[in-house]
Amino acid sequence: MSFLSPLSLIWFLPLGAIIIVLYLLKLKRKEHLVSSVMLWQDAVADIQANVPFQKLKKNLLLVLQLTALALLAAAIARPFAWTKGISENRIVVVLDTSASMQSTDVKPSRFEIAKRNAISIVRKMGTSDTMLVITAGAKTRVVASFTSDKRTLINAISNLEPTDTVCNMRQALALALSLVHGLSKSPPRIIVLSDGGFSAIPDLSTRKVKLDYIRIGQGCENVAITGLDSRKTLSGDQQVFIGLHNFGKRERVFNLEVYLGTNLLDIREEKLAPGETKQEIMGDLANVSGRITAKLDIADDLAADNSGTVYLTRRRTISVLMVSKGNIFLQNALALDPRTQLTRTDSPPDLSKRRYDLVVFDGVKPPASLPPGGYLLVNTSVNGGPARTGKIVSRPTIVDSARSHPTCAYVDFSGVKILKAHYLHPEPWATTIIEGEGGALAVAGARQGRNFVQLGFNLLESDFPLHVGFPIFVANSLDWLTPRQTRTTGDSIRAGQPVYIDIPPDIREVTITNPSGHKQTVKVTQTPMIFDDTEHVGVYRITGKGFEREFAANLSSSQESNTLPKATLRLGHRAFVYKGESVRTNRELYGFVLFAVLAVLMFEWYVYHGRL
Repeated sequence: MSFLSPLSLIWFLPLGAIIIVLYLLKLKRKEHLVSSVMLWQDAVADIQANVPFQKLKKNLLLVLQLTALALLAAAIARPFAWTKGISENRIVVVLDTSASMQSTDVKPSRFEIAKRNAISIVRKMGTSDTMLVITAGAKTRVVASFTSDKRTLINAISNLEPTDTVCNMRQALALALSLVHGLSKSPPRIIVLSDGGFSAIPDLSTRKVKLDYIRIGQGCENVAITGLDSRKTLSGDQQVFIGLHNFGKRERVFNLEVYLGTNLLDIREEKLAPGETKQEIMGDLANVSGRITAKLDIADDLAADNSGTVYLTRRRTISVLMVSKGNIFLQNALALDPRTQLTRTDSPPDLSKRRYDLVVFDGVKPPASLPPGGYLLVNTSVNGGPARTGKIVSRPTIVDSARSHPTCAYVDFSGVKILKAHYLHPEPWATTIIEGEGGALAVAGARQGRNFVQLGFNLLESDFPLHVGFPIFVANSLDWLTPRQTRTTGDSIRAGQPVYIDIPPDIREVTITNPSGHKQTVKVTQTPMIFDDTEHVGVYRITGKGFEREFAANLSSSQESNTLPKATLRLGHRAFVYKGESVRTNRELYGFVLFAVLAVLMFEWYVYHGRL
């Protein structure tokens, strides 16, 4: 046992001395005239004992009073004992809800063990403690605000479910730090329950908080589909790429099954050594369209990465009109796709007489009125378009891109140099897809049956056409800008990312059914509609009046599939080492000491009255 305020024990010395002095002093008595004192020998002896500063006699009352004083001084000094629990004014529990927490290396699963730990921490809270509970997945959520109500906290934790997403622990800890900042003089405590399956966080300071890392999990025996994609070759063939990896410590033999819809398309026996990566390629799919699903027939620690879905489309002709004074890079990028039937002109024709799937305006002003369709605007703008042009800037720097937007998929904009550009001011219904230091450099949006991608710079005044990502960006834009009523495919995204869904303008609401069968009705306020409730892998179906579409969410994350728990949590310049599944902390005992003081005083009262 130790004391939080040991100097308070000094109070025993002066107060104890006062009690002893009072016992040494002669008692003050009233004088009475009596006839004889022969029978009062005991009274005389008592008088002699109470002569001031005589030798202190044995006195049970004195011992009891000094004992009560000593216990009272100890209570003021706030005694405590180390226990496996918590006792802080402000406590934040951060619970990892990412895909790896579904691993079954510990039974029933890591997430259930984490919930049990969190509930145990709640039950060991002090009476003056308050707790906040945050979940860390692709999104950060506060599931219980600061409260001392243990029932509320336990119910909030018990109702939590894991997701099939990556873990954004940096966002969760940043939120936790912001919520406890300045709330109390004593440092708040943050308790992280996780398997450590996330990247190091070098730029987050935790100097003003106490942080405990409770590692969940023991080992890793997992085989995963780490990548699933499709591509069209120059010859018009379609190929599906399936990436496999064995994260475990023993060789695994299993079957890889590939389905077209619900029909088995192919089955292959796979053998992977510990740590081995393998790529499987399926070709001869030029005339195949629909949903391709890859499944691993294997029993391992994590099921969420044992399947994945990608969509294929049949080859079809896309009519493209390029209105430009001349841009060989853009023209060649458009012509690379074997589906395109490209026409080039210097000035825009009457678009009401002939319809094109896509019209590209390269430095040429479009007509004031555009019919429904897809439009790529390069260094130009149009009334009713996705953005208004702003000031011209020299050598703008690209700082970010909308990686989740279909036009930017697999495109790396780092290192792209631009001589000059217009900053764009996006409309509320448009999305910035390339961000410069001072504003948007490219936007995308759809409205009233017209899909737009708008670039605020001349491609010939940049080195973007020389980058490997340029033809990919053009192909992505070509696919996204094509009117959706002619498309039969869905989209494949990483679980937890938003998906952009093009809805016909006459539809006001749609019903979305998730992989577990749960349905929700969503109001359509813009097109494309942005839907971000995609935290579980599988196929999502969207239905509306005369409209039906689907998309798939895959895990596709080596970080989550590598389920080996990390023993160290690195934040900023500090490393937090796992020390056990319980948090060791101090439990104050002053309540018990005060109860002992009361018991001693009651006994002293009994002894005193027993002597009367």
